[in-house]
Amino acid sequence: MHNAIIIILLAGCLLLPSWLYAKDSIPSLALAKHFKNEMQSSFYWVSEKLDGIRCYWNGEALLTRNGNPIYAPQWFTDSLPNVELDGELYIGRGSYQLLTRIALDKKPNLKLWEQVTFHAFDLPSSKAPFEIRQNQLKEIIGQSAARHLKLVEQKMMNNLPSIQTHLRGLVNSGAEGLMLRTPESPYETGRTNHLLKMKLRRDAEARVIAYQTGRGKFENMMGAIWVEMEDGTLFKIGTGFSNHERQNPPAIGSDITYSYQGFTDKGLPRFASFTRTKKPE
Repeated sequence: MHNAIIIILLAGCLLLPSWLYAKDSIPSLALAKHFKNEMQSSFYWVSEKLDGIRCYWNGEALLTRNGNPIYAPQWFTDSLPNVELDGELYIGRGSYQLLTRIALDKKPNLKLWEQVTFHAFDLPSSKAPFEIRQNQLKEIIGQSAARHLKLVEQKMMNNLPSIQTHLRGLVNSGAEGLMLRTPESPYETGRTNHLLKMKLRRDAEARVIAYQTGRGKFENMMGAIWVEMEDGTLFKIGTGFSNHERQNPPAIGSDITYSYQGFTDKGLPRFASFTRTKKPE
């Protein structure tokens, strides 16, 4: 009975295997690959990589990238157009933690939601090339009564040095990075070469003050190190280590170099990753 669907009745409840509905509930969205600092196209459409929550509007409901419902207020969704939109919930640079507290709350705070905007950047159901989709999207947003619905601005850039300069300027202003889209590209679901993300990572130093025990595959090894910045700020780093380094972690009191990508709204390095132990001078 390979094609049979087994339905189980338990205590008056209808239970279906998770595989039956999980795949269909996840939106089929375009997912970005990392830009490898090499132009593969004569130019790219470039936009800021917003520090928000990726979301999908199916015309009736607002969902996360993984298909989980976003409990937005009725006024937020009622005015959205009856068309599929791929975009990002956003408050502003450095406000990701605040946004997650607002957007992922199952009981929406109507006042706090007034800070949230929906920045749309594509039309998943359109078969047209990117430039035409952008014109369609601009027209849809222009005709919408939803003031919280915004269009993500696209800028044509045709050389790598200009793109890198643009990236550094935005990051210095608190942005997360850039998104690059190839010209005349279709909306392709899954990981695609037509959509690329470009980020700028920086290096800094900190002093190791403690270890955190590893779990799971890192059991009996170091799971993370707690470090102190020059200004006394404490945070932990749990990525970037080889298994050998987890078994022989940097000594307490030693200085390490780590890479990071901007700061959280609490002033902590974002996506901190261990690079190396600094050699004594």
